[in-house]
Amino acid sequence: MLTLPRHLIPPLNFEGIQRESSDSCIVVFPEMVNATFRKFLKRCAVIAVIFAMCRYIEYRMTTLPCKQMGRLYHIASKPSTPVLLKPGPKCLVHDFDCQRIIEGDQQYISVVNETMSKRAYKFQTDRAIGDLAQHCENFFKVHDYNSFVVSNNELDFPIAYTILTHKDATQTEKLLRTIYRPHNIYCIHVDKHSNTTLLYALKSISNCLPNVFISSKLEDVVYAGFSRLRADLNCMSDLLNQTAIKWQYVINLPSQVYPLKTNSEIVKILKIYNGISSIESVYDEKSYYRCNESYSVKNGKMEATGKKKDPPPFNITVGKGSAYGVFSWSFVNYTINDDKAQVILNWLYDTYSPDEFFWATLASNKHLNVPGVLGFPDRKLWIAASVTWQGSIDCHGKYVRDVCVFGIGDLNKLVSEKELFANKFYHDYQPLALQCMEEWYLNKSFSPVRLETYHYRKIINSINNI
Repeated sequence: MLTLPRHLIPPLNFEGIQRESSDSCIVVFPEMVNATFRKFLKRCAVIAVIFAMCRYIEYRMTTLPCKQMGRLYHIASKPSTPVLLKPGPKCLVHDFDCQRIIEGDQQYISVVNETMSKRAYKFQTDRAIGDLAQHCENFFKVHDYNSFVVSNNELDFPIAYTILTHKDATQTEKLLRTIYRPHNIYCIHVDKHSNTTLLYALKSISNCLPNVFISSKLEDVVYAGFSRLRADLNCMSDLLNQTAIKWQYVINLPSQVYPLKTNSEIVKILKIYNGISSIESVYDEKSYYRCNESYSVKNGKMEATGKKKDPPPFNITVGKGSAYGVFSWSFVNYTINDDKAQVILNWLYDTYSPDEFFWATLASNKHLNVPGVLGFPDRKLWIAASVTWQGSIDCHGKYVRDVCVFGIGDLNKLVSEKELFANKFYHDYQPLALQCMEEWYLNKSFSPVRLETYHYRKIINSINNI
């Protein structure tokens, strides 16, 4: 009997590859086999070893680059010169296969969902993040703000962001880190009613990043109240008044979104828009009850007073749309500084969800001569966020206030969407969903695959032909 010791064959059970439970690989044959046949079988054993070695090398070649956890890229001393340190994909999630999840492997997703439901996840507290950021060097060792490449096109096209948050420094920091570039600028509005440790954490982070700041005026935000819109406007006013960075557009975000397009892709898309703002705007008579009577805040909620409002000023038609958009500098400047815009803003003060009326109304009344908009409602221009509303069969997470909180079963659809961001995720609900999105986005940022811009050019061409 010829016995080939197991230690001579590279183990094949690395991370999911099974091997036999025996301690040796045994080939049995009759004792009286002739010498020639013995030599033949020995050669077969050598071939088996070589084959096993090839499988092992193939496995390591496939997975090893994904295990390199060092920094992949950085910006050299001259910001326009990206330097590639380590090629290949980067894995942030090691106990599950994010690629299979994003590809929509339903059987695997079902198994992962069951596993997640049995796990207890722990996250950094707001206090812990704030304490860590008191020492910026330590903060950057834990949270990498250097894994990106910046092109000259991006440097020449700075973008401003407003981020509204009321809880979870962990999720806000994750969003900030993903969209962060040193040539952009970021204003964070922290709800005045939120826990003080949240403000402490985000102030500490902003002290480590020169182009990140906390809004100069914080609002006690009430859902569907005027304070929600005012929070955005406070940040936009701050952004207009700073002169260090000449941003081209403002994108207003809640902290629960996550990007679907890289900074480079967003720049390419906004260059196609060429100064036109992306604002959702329709004429929706079913929603007019929200602005035909006055509302007021009672016990932290908006309630109708029963008092009928005066007609809107300047003979405008009230538009309806999303609270989120992509706004050109000229549009934001008009919004903050034009007298007519301020009159319209004041008229909307006591309506329900004025953030869903203000942007859309400015965008859809041509006689106001608002820069950076069409002057008539056009929903297809809106590319700010992908949202799944209650009643859709596409939500594989859960609904909160009629909006889907995405789970891992939604990722396959999301990564193919044309919008810039996905709204919304909770970092502590199906945590793997946001973790896999983070891994996907990081590797997408370094991908040589070019953005297909036909969809966006088609939008703009259709408008130019009107």
